[in-house]
Amino acid sequence: MRGELSIADLEARRHAGAYAYALAEDAAAAQGDDRGTRLFRVCAWNAFALQTIADTLLDSDTAYDPATAGYVPRSTLNYASACLDLVPSWIRLARVARVDPMSRAPGLPEQLPKWLHDEPTTLGELHGLRNAYEALQPRVESDLRALEATASARHLAQLRRIHAEMTSAAELAEASWSPHANAVGRAEVRWRLLEALQHAFMLGQLLALPTLCEIELPAAEGFSWLQIDRGWPVLDREGVNLGPVDRVLGDRGTGEFEGLDVGASISSRPLRVPAHAVAEIDAGEVKLSLTRAELTT
Repeated sequence: MRGELSIADLEARRHAGAYAYALAEDAAAAQGDDRGTRLFRVCAWNAFALQTIADTLLDSDTAYDPATAGYVPRSTLNYASACLDLVPSWIRLARVARVDPMSRAPGLPEQLPKWLHDEPTTLGELHGLRNAYEALQPRVESDLRALEATASARHLAQLRRIHAEMTSAAELAEASWSPHANAVGRAEVRWRLLEALQHAFMLGQLLALPTLCEIELPAAEGFSWLQIDRGWPVLDREGVNLGPVDRVLGDRGTGEFEGLDVGASISSRPLRVPAHAVAEIDAGEVKLSLTRAELTT
């Protein structure tokens, strides 16, 4: 009578995706900071977060309105279904990364599905979205505190910015919350909660694999190695031009930078510049923290 739809078709996928919870515990216990471990953590996080969001939305609807247990609004059903569709791929990629450190994980960083709606948002849906956010929030905040001691200043600034945006969106949603809100008011709360949820999901990925910060780096925060083009001059610590960039080395899927090859000239041989020697990337040039002599010794 309310137009709600059965969740029966989701149960098999929910059951299959439940492995994401055990995978998240394994990722939290994983030792090391090598590429394979970091890739495993981010894939496990994506599987866990998407499964958690879907399960929380569906379970919250049952708790909020027990009389319609097994049935949810169309928007909730579509969103939970879209999240569950993504879980198996991230479980598979996590398993592969665990045994093959050089494996690839296309699609990073992942985005949450869009919330599709053709009817007003219900209070039950708002409760579900708030519960989903509150299920992810403690984990990302704990991981952020743990990473603060080792993250680079560049990445830490970006992680803190995303955390601030997440917190702000959640607080605005809470400030706008009212059991007597009309359809417009509920829509605004929904938008704020989805924004907070997206920031939490993104933050979890960047914390698991900090090099993803390079992919998500805002233009206002400087240049990333991903923007370096062939032919850019490479200057050493003393301002001496070592030659043009011939090749950029790294994984563009994860943001992991490995270094540069500087093109050879008549009087010099090709030069490999490791990532740690790159001090600054400006518009059109690369500045190093070492001299040529230090690079070749």
